[in-house]
Amino acid sequence: MKKMFWLITGLTAGIVIARKIEQNPAAKAVAEDLIKSGKELAGAFMDGFEETRSEKPVATAKPKATAAKTAARKPSVRKPAAK
Repeated sequence: MKKMFWLITGLTAGIVIARKIEQNPAAKAVAEDLIKSGKELAGAFMDGFEETRSEKPVATAKPKATAAKTAARKPSVRKPAAK
């Protein structure tokens, strides 16, 4: 019930804020500037990611060693069953 309340509250607040921004030209310019900056930042991250990915070769799976190390531990001792 709380989640539904916060979902409806968030949607309502978003709609009200969007309408207020569209009515105010100065706020609209600020919002458009923020959107433009966000898109530039996302583009820079994507360019860097693609550049890094193209530089590094894809690692292949290495075959597992055939002889596995055995852990040094005490042998298990069975406890007698309770009567």
